[in-house]
Amino acid sequence: MKSYIKAIIIFNKNGEKRLVPLKQGVNIITGESKTGKSALVEIIDYCLCSARCTIPKGKITDFSYIYSLIMNINDDIYIIARRSWETGGKMYFSKENIDFDENTLSLNYFTSKNGSNCKDVQLELESALGLSVTNLATGENLKNKKASLRNMVSYLFQHQNLIASKFALFYRFSDYYKRKDVIDQFPVFAGIVNQEYYSDLITVSDLEKKLKQQIKKQDDDIKSKGYIRENLLPLFEDYYALLGLEFNKELKLEELLITASNLPEFDEKKLINNETIIERYNNLNKQLEELENKERNIILTKKKIEKTSVTGNDLNDELKKLEQKTNIASVEVSKYICPICGQNCEEISKKDFEIQKATEWLKKELVVTKKYTVDFSEDIRKLNRELSKIKTEKETIRDQLDTIEKKYITLKEVISTKEKVDYAKTRIKLHVEMIDSGIFKTKAEDLKQIREQISEIRKKIQQFKVKEKLNEAQSFLSKNMNSLAKTLDFEDEFLPANLRFDLVDGTFDMYQKQRNGEKIHLYEMGSGANWVSCHIALFLSFLRYFATQDNSPMPLIMFFDQPSQVYFPQSDDNLDKVTQKDIEAVDNMYTTIFNEINSIGEDTGILPQIIIVDHVDGKKLLCKEEFEKYVRCEWRNGEALI
Repeated sequence: MKSYIKAIIIFNKNGEKRLVPLKQGVNIITGESKTGKSALVEIIDYCLCSARCTIPKGKITDFSYIYSLIMNINDDIYIIARRSWETGGKMYFSKENIDFDENTLSLNYFTSKNGSNCKDVQLELESALGLSVTNLATGENLKNKKASLRNMVSYLFQHQNLIASKFALFYRFSDYYKRKDVIDQFPVFAGIVNQEYYSDLITVSDLEKKLKQQIKKQDDDIKSKGYIRENLLPLFEDYYALLGLEFNKELKLEELLITASNLPEFDEKKLINNETIIERYNNLNKQLEELENKERNIILTKKKIEKTSVTGNDLNDELKKLEQKTNIASVEVSKYICPICGQNCEEISKKDFEIQKATEWLKKELVVTKKYTVDFSEDIRKLNRELSKIKTEKETIRDQLDTIEKKYITLKEVISTKEKVDYAKTRIKLHVEMIDSGIFKTKAEDLKQIREQISEIRKKIQQFKVKEKLNEAQSFLSKNMNSLAKTLDFEDEFLPANLRFDLVDGTFDMYQKQRNGEKIHLYEMGSGANWVSCHIALFLSFLRYFATQDNSPMPLIMFFDQPSQVYFPQSDDNLDKVTQKDIEAVDNMYTTIFNEINSIGEDTGILPQIIIVDHVDGKKLLCKEEFEKYVRCEWRNGEALI
C-alpha cells in the first residue's frame, strides 16, 4: 500500500492554523523539550479514529479546534479531520485530486460539510486502504469481529515511553484483547489472507457443527429405532398369532417396515381359532411371572445388603467403643508386688495376660468387620436401576396382555376372526405411517456429503499456505533485524546478534538466541541501548516486510518518538556532557535508519515514510548533512508546534 502523510494541520476556532509538512521517506522534527514534538503521534492517532483522546492537555488542546491529516493513499489525496474532544470529536473525511495543495486548506473547507461519527470515517479509511476483511467470526467469541484500522496502529507508533522499554514492544499491548486482535490480524495486514479465507473458515466451522449435530441425531435415531422396534414387534406378534403363523422375532426395524407392506392376508377358507393368540397370551403371562420372581430376588438382595451394612456399622461401632476402653485399661507393668507382704501377685498378672489376649482378638475382629462396613451405595444404585428396568418391562407386557384380553379374547363387539385380524393389521399400519412421516431423516449419504464439503473447503484454505507464509515472515524479520543490528548499538555479550521474533506461535516475543540455545528475552537484557536498538531493528524490519507484500493494506508509515533519549539528555544545557561514544551510537542509529528507509524504496519501488521527533539537532553527528536534509521542522528559540 503506497501511503504517507503529506501534512498535519491544526486549526483554531478563528481559522488560524499550524502546519507540519511531511514527505515520503525520512522526516525529522527536532526541537527543545515541551515544544509539542511528542504530541504529533497523539494527534495522528486521534485522527486515525482513536476511541479516546490522548493529546496532552495544555497549550495544544487550548488552541485546537480541528486536527487534520492530509494523506496520500495510492495517489489519491484524503483529508481526515477531527474536531477537538471538548467540542464532540466529530470527524470529516473527503477525497481530493492528486494535485490538491495542503497549504490552501482552511477552516472554511469544513464549514459546509456535515461531521460524521468516528466509526463511519474508520470504515471509509479502511476501504481506502484496502482493508476489506469484515468478518473473522471463526469461533464462538468472534461474532462481528473485523480486521480494524485501530489494530494497525500498533505497528505504526513507537512512543517515547515505548521505544526504549524492555517490557513492551507494541503500542497498547497492555490490553489483553487488543494484543490478541493485533496478533490474530497480522495475516490480514501482511496480505497473506483475505475475506475469502475467513469466509471459508466460517463455512467449515458451520459445517462441522452441522456434522456434529447430524452424528448426534444419527445416534439418537439408532436409540429411537430400538425403542420403536420394541413397541412395533408385539403388534406383529399379535397379528401373526391371530393368523396362526410363526413370526421371526429377530427382524430389525427396517425389515419390520418392509414386512408391514407385505403382510400375509387372512384366508377365510382356512379355519383359524384363538389357540395361537391364547398361547401368546400365556407366554406373556409366563414372562411376567419370571420378571416378578426376578424382581422379588433383587428386592431381597437389596434388603440383605442394607441390613448387612447397618449390622456391620453397628458392630463396628461397638467394637470401637470396646477398643477405646481397652486402650484406657492397657497393661503398663510386667509384674505386680504386694505393698504389704512384698510378694509377687501372679493373679493380677494372669488377669493382665487375659486382657492382652482379648485386646488382640478385638483388633482382629475390627479387621474382619471392615468388609461389612464398606459403602454399599453403588451396589444399591445398580440394583435400583435393575428394578426400574424390570418395572418398565412389566408395564410393557401388561399393556400387551391388556390389548390381547380386550381386543382378541374377551371383546364381545369383535365377533369374527377376520375383524380381529383387520384390527391388528390397522394397528401395524398406523404405527408404520408415524415412522414414515419423518422421524428418521439422517442418512449416511448426508453425512458423507457434509464430510466431502468440509474436505473440499479445507483444500481451498490450505492453498493460502498461512503457516508456511508466517514461517517465511518470521525468518524474514529475524534475518533483517540481525542485518540492521550490525550497525546498531548492542552490548558485546549480544554480538554477533542472533535476534528472533516469534511470529508463528502468536506470542510476538523477541529474544536473543545464544550459541548454547539459551533464549535471552528483551526484559532480561540490560542497558537502554539494547532495548532501543531492538525496537528500531524490529520495526524497521516490519516496515520492510510490509513493503514487500503485494496485497498488504498496511500504511507504510513509522513514527519514532525520541529514539536518542538513552544517549542524549533532554536539556540542551547538558549537551556538553555527551560522550563521543554516545555521539557515535546516535550517529550509527540515524545512519542505519536513513540507509534502511532508502534501501526499502530502492528494493520495492515504494519509499516508506518514517517520522522521527527528537531533541537532537544533528550538528554533532557525522551524518549531519543528511540529517539536516530530512528536517521538516526545528522548534527552538521560542519556536514550537503551538
